[in-house]
Amino acid sequence: MNDFPETTVLQQYRALEKELYSLIGPVKFSSEINLRLERMSQLLGLLDNPHYKFRSIHVGGTSGKGSTSTMIATILQEAGFYVGLHTSPNLQVLNERHMLNGRPAATSRLAKLYAEMKPAIEEVGRTSPFGKPSYFEAQIALTFMLFAAEKVDFAVIEVGLGGARDATNVLPAEVAVLNNVGLDHVEILGDTVEKIVLDKRGIIKHRQQVVSGVTQPTVIELVEEKCDEKQARLWLLGRDFNLTAESDGYSIALPDVTYDGIKIKMEGAFQATNAAVAVAAVSSLHEVTLPYSAILNGLAKASIPGRVEQVQTEPLVLLDGAHNPDKIQAAVGIIEKKLADQQPGQKVYTILGLKAGKAATDILPPVMALSDEMFFTQFEPKGLWNGVPAEELGQLAAVIAPDMPVHVVPNALDALQLALGKASKDDVVWITGSLYLVGDLREHWFSTVELLESYEE
Repeated sequence: MNDFPETTVLQQYRALEKELYSLIGPVKFSSEINLRLERMSQLLGLLDNPHYKFRSIHVGGTSGKGSTSTMIATILQEAGFYVGLHTSPNLQVLNERHMLNGRPAATSRLAKLYAEMKPAIEEVGRTSPFGKPSYFEAQIALTFMLFAAEKVDFAVIEVGLGGARDATNVLPAEVAVLNNVGLDHVEILGDTVEKIVLDKRGIIKHRQQVVSGVTQPTVIELVEEKCDEKQARLWLLGRDFNLTAESDGYSIALPDVTYDGIKIKMEGAFQATNAAVAVAAVSSLHEVTLPYSAILNGLAKASIPGRVEQVQTEPLVLLDGAHNPDKIQAAVGIIEKKLADQQPGQKVYTILGLKAGKAATDILPPVMALSDEMFFTQFEPKGLWNGVPAEELGQLAAVIAPDMPVHVVPNALDALQLALGKASKDDVVWITGSLYLVGDLREHWFSTVELLESYEE
């Protein structure tokens, strides 16, 4: 049976999306079921273990995983390698999780691979005590199948949640990256960075190369402890490799080489740290010599949609899916710098929506301090995830800043139109709080249909 008959690319995409969403059971997430590796290992075994068929780098941490992964992939691509990249979540379409040399895979390609994978999914569902593979596990297996079929030279894989029990942790990666550790997913991983790193450091494997950008002394100790246990070699930022800001960019010093004049396309000082970790990661690969130009060009080109993405001028519209306190603080710093270059009297109109479970009381204050007017909204449900009701955010905002103009607009596109209508050509419209919200509103500038059709070319 052909689950994906010849139809329009959008119909084919919706059919694939429906198949994947069907793997979400009545209990959307359970640590006892979803944070296990037995089911994932069984599925991949039935698929002839595609994750063993390419070299890989595994990227974990709290904030910056996607940026660091993208930098690594772009550097390797600039060096002439064929590179697969998996990051999550996707912004607009699931194809974005399955990248080949910087381009999302065609829906027709993914649909064909999923049809091949579906019997194995059904077999696991019949025989595993934990039921069918999850939505996320199927996405990861699809990624591994794609990369194996395409015979990529390297795959760069971002951890989904935590580390030790994340579905990606079946990967026999050559290099494990921990770019930083902060507070996120505390309801699952723990309420301190020390508890969280105990799970995130679980991606470290026997005799592996580990590259870490963590800075907290207690966290460093825990990473070092795990490396000692696994006899893994650790390169630590500030000890084994260093980052220096210079007048013409940045200098990144590794144990055997220093790269000067580094320019980074991604905005924010924190991205320089991510870049240093990325350069250390690619430089630690066994028997790989990278041209100087690959480092320079890779970091100058690497970018991610929805991360301080400028999609319009007059008014300036910035999309940034900052969704935890650390990311929000970083985004605030970037936007403050942009405001310094703008006109006096310029206003910031902020559209914000949050995923359920996020630390709203920590996220809202710095956002509201920068904003002149707030528009609280919510994204369309996305499989596993729902948004915080806009009314709830509005009530919290009234406590934080009772004199600030606040609009509660549950429909995100209505909130966008209201904010754009209020903003003058010199103002800023900032869309933030959730990648899912950013993805919904990015449709205003980038049509899903046109994106999907372009991937088929």
